[in-house]
Parts: sequence; structure tokens; C-alpha cells
Amino acid sequence: MANANVACTHVFIAFYFRKTSAAAELRLSKGFGQISPEVNYFLDESSELDWQSVQGEDFTSVREYPPQFGYTSAAVWLQFRYVSDIERIWLSLDYPMLDDIHIYILDNENQLIRAYPLGDHLNFVERVLQRPEFTVPLPMSMSGNSVYLRVRSDSSLEVPMTLLEDSTLRHIMEDSAWLQGLFFGAVVMLGIYHVLIFFSSGDRSYLYFGGLSLTMALIQATLWGRSYQFLWPESPLWNSMAVSVFINASNFFGVLYIAKVVKIIASHRMVHWAAMLLSCVSAIMVILSVCLPYSTVIGPTLWLSMVTFFVGATMVILRMRRGYPPAFAVFVAGLMYTLGSASYILGKLGVFNNSLFLDNALALGQLLQVLLFAFALSVRMAMDKELRERAQRDSAHAQAMLLETERQQNIRLDQEVRARTMELREANARLEKISATDALTGLYNRRHFDETLEREFERAAREKSALSLIMLDLDHFKNLNDTQGHAFGDEALRQTALRINDVLKRPADMAFRYGGEEFVILLPDTSASAAHILARQIWTAMRSESVVMNEQSVRLTVSIGVACAEPRSEHSPYALLKRADDKLYQAKEEGRDRICL
Repeated sequence: MANANVACTHVFIAFYFRKTSAAAELRLSKGFGQISPEVNYFLDESSELDWQSVQGEDFTSVREYPPQFGYTSAAVWLQFRYVSDIERIWLSLDYPMLDDIHIYILDNENQLIRAYPLGDHLNFVERVLQRPEFTVPLPMSMSGNSVYLRVRSDSSLEVPMTLLEDSTLRHIMEDSAWLQGLFFGAVVMLGIYHVLIFFSSGDRSYLYFGGLSLTMALIQATLWGRSYQFLWPESPLWNSMAVSVFINASNFFGVLYIAKVVKIIASHRMVHWAAMLLSCVSAIMVILSVCLPYSTVIGPTLWLSMVTFFVGATMVILRMRRGYPPAFAVFVAGLMYTLGSASYILGKLGVFNNSLFLDNALALGQLLQVLLFAFALSVRMAMDKELRERAQRDSAHAQAMLLETERQQNIRLDQEVRARTMELREANARLEKISATDALTGLYNRRHFDETLEREFERAAREKSALSLIMLDLDHFKNLNDTQGHAFGDEALRQTALRINDVLKRPADMAFRYGGEEFVILLPDTSASAAHILARQIWTAMRSESVVMNEQSVRLTVSIGVACAEPRSEHSPYALLKRADDKLYQAKEEGRDRICL
């Protein structure tokens, strides 16, 4: 795609047009060029029309090149006519990220000559021509042929098209392979070089930068279609998710690299933790990019990239204000890539119309960043050399200061380790509580119930004690939601949970929201009669007072099933649960608002 656009700036193509009753015809001279005003389009929202039925639809002329439709689930039909006295010309769709393409070539009597299925949902070897862009031959036509293209994609839907002669196509293929190979090889080698420096120095900033360079190279190679051509030609599923995976991986490495190199933790701890949080979010997005469809994750991925840009810029500027020299070098290097990334992302989000610069802004920014980061590395090395020379001049004093600094750093490190350990424990405790609690009612949730039931059942079996289970369900809850609204239904669930908790007195007794309007109460060391008493108290509490929210007031009733068992090792806890559920079902069958034991 990029090479064709660049070549178009160097090659002049003479087009002339002849109006017909159907559409403008494109007469071709030697060379190639972008197809622009002669293309018409139709948006097929149902994505169900075929090439025959779409001919009866009203097409609209494309006003801008390339035809660009943003992120849409609709199929786009494009149509143009051409006249050519050349034996064979090539139609190239210069955007390798398109998922599903069908090209239909019709003669002047609208009879189908050829049809080509294309798109990156097919294996690469299934393409008509083995190149990243989707390229098909168009037969010679003196009377005028029509070309219909049906395009659908989960990525940004743009359809830059080019007509080429054989010689021009070969020239472009050779140039693009050479230039893109040189670019990709240079960036990959620099990335590997920094990773090797990490193994020799142990400085993680080299590892982070190496990972950043490699992921950026893979992003660009995937956008060019070269990754699909050479790295995974038989993996269309992976190819569909590769861009979002690599973008999120570059966000991960990028924020860690900047935080490490400018040592933001030394002056702005909160900003450092924000950067760490952002890296965690980026890591999660890498996983989600593998698990979720591309169309679902690409929007959040692009916005996360913008957040990464602003957080990285904030860290660098804060350290620059403190006069930290490497921050200035990182600023210049990072500015090149972040500006290129921002331009590319804004183009994909539709803020700007795509152009030659926007199409190549990411690659240009990436190349400049890699080169300028090499300069940043030289700045850091110069600083280290100056420090060594100063240390040699003032050896005794420097050694004493170094020992004191090391002692202080060890103290700070010990404090940081303790603080992080404490924060981790607190975070784990909070996460455990959140994962075990129902957000609406504050009761324990179904997952925690399953774990607790098995544990209490095993304990009761060991101690040969009784274990009782109460299941209750709000009567006519669906009707309540329909008549009073879901907000009132939520309030009813919350008040039911409060009344259950008011009845339970023992610490060992536990209430759970089982699902929907169902609740479960687990009663260790409780006989059937005692469980029935508790069930009666809950039943009475629900009947004694209406559920009130704002000006709405409704008196609710519950159906309750009670089961009790003295577990043995060969019994199953789910048999007890089924008995309670059967009793609940019996209560409902007998007319609701009752307790069955």
C-alpha cells in the first residue's frame, strides 16, 4: 500500500473519461494510478446482497481517495468501469488488513467474466498473486468492463485501489520488498542488540527498549502484510489479532522503558505507580486481544495507546524539570515515535482523513525513535564516563559517598519491599473479598458458596455434626421487575439481604446470593428444627415490612426450602443442595409464601 502511494508521486498517468448511460468509463494509458473520482460505492447494511442484486441499488460517487468508511460492520460495494487495449492489467487493493473481499468482473452486457475471493481470512497461499496487497488481473476490454468489489472488514475499512501494468507491478514489488526488508531488518537488529546488552549489563531498560523495538517492527510488518506473507502465512486467525496484540505489547514495553530510564520513581512515586498500572492494563489487553474479536479490542487498544503517550510524556517532562539529562534525550527520541503514533491513531479513529503521511507516520516515527534512542544511549554512556572520571579524581571521597548512598538505598529498598509486600497483601485481601462478594447485595456470591459448601460438608462429616441448608426465592420477582422497574427490583434484593443478615446471629451462619432472586443460607452445626426456626424468622421478617423505595412500596413474600443432613464421607454436598432446591420447588408448587422442610 505504502509503496504504491509513493510511486504514484513519481509516475504520471493520463486518464480520460467517456460518459455512458451507466457510469463513467476509465480508459487506461501505460503505467498505473490511483482510482478515485471514477469509483462509485454502496453501503450494504445487511451484508446479504450479491453481485446481481446490488446492480439495482443507487451507488454514490467516491469523492475522496482512498475510499474510507471507518469501523463498520456493513459490507461496502465499490464499482467502476474501464476500457483498456492492454492485454492484461492488474487491480491492486493496497490495504493488507482487509478481511473479506470479493471481486466480480462483468462484460458490457453485465455477464460475469470472473470472480475472485480474497481477504486475510484466507491463507496467504490462496491469493491470486503472492504479494501483501490483494492483486488480481483484469482482462483487456475495448467495449468497457465493469468491476464490482464487495469489501467487509473488522479493521478500519479503507479501500485504496491501484491499476498497474505488468512492468510497473514488478517494479513496485521489487522496490517494496527491498525497502521494507531493509527497514524491518534494521529495526529488528537494533532491538536484538539492546536485548543482548541487557544480558550483559542486567539493566532492564535495554530489555524494555529491545522489546519495544521488536514489537514496533512487527506492528509495521503486519500493517504492510509482510508478517502474514513470511511469518504465519497459514494462520489467518492469528493474523487478524496480531496488530492489536503487538500494539498493546508495545504499550507495555514502552511505558516500562520510559519509567525505568528516567527513574520516575525517584521523584514522583505516584506517577510511577500510574505507569505500572498502565503497564498492567496493557498486559491484560494483550491477553484480551488474543481472546476477543479484533473489532471489540481495537478501539480500546487505540485509546490506550493515546493514554500511554500522555503518561510517557508526563514522566519525561517531570524529570526534565528536575534537570535529569537522560530525560532530555528520551524526550527527543520518544517525541518522534509518539507524534507518528498519534498521527496514525487519529487517522484510524477518523479524526483526520488518511493521507500519504498518515499511512506512513507510524513507520517514520518508529525509525526516528530507534535512531534517536541510540543517541540517548550515547548520552547515558557519556554521563557514566564523566562519573567514572570524577570518581577517579576524588576516589576516597567518592567511595565514602558511594557506601553511604548504598546504605541509604538499601534502607529505601527495604522500606519499598515492605511497603510493596504490605500493599500486595492488602490488595490480595481486597481482591479476595471482591471476588467472593455479590456487588448488589453485599452477600457472598455463588462461587464462594460452592467453595464453602464443600468445606463445611467435609468438616461436618469429620465431626459427625448436622449441616442445614435454607434456599429461598422472592415470589413473583419477574412481575415485580416488570411493574415496578429494575431499580426497585434491585432495592428489593438489597433489603432482602439485610433482613436475612438481621436474622442470622452466629458467626458461622453464612448467607449467599445464589443467583437472580434466589438466596442460600448455610447453617453449620444446626438441626432441622433449628433451621426451620430461622427460616420462619426470615419468612416473618419479609412479611412484616414492605419494601420501600422513594414513593414505591410493595410487600414481598418468599418461598423457602429447608434441608438438613448429617454428612458422611461417601455422601455428596450437592445432594443436600438438591434436597433444599426440591423443597423450594415444592413450596412454589404449593402456592408460594410458605416453608417446606
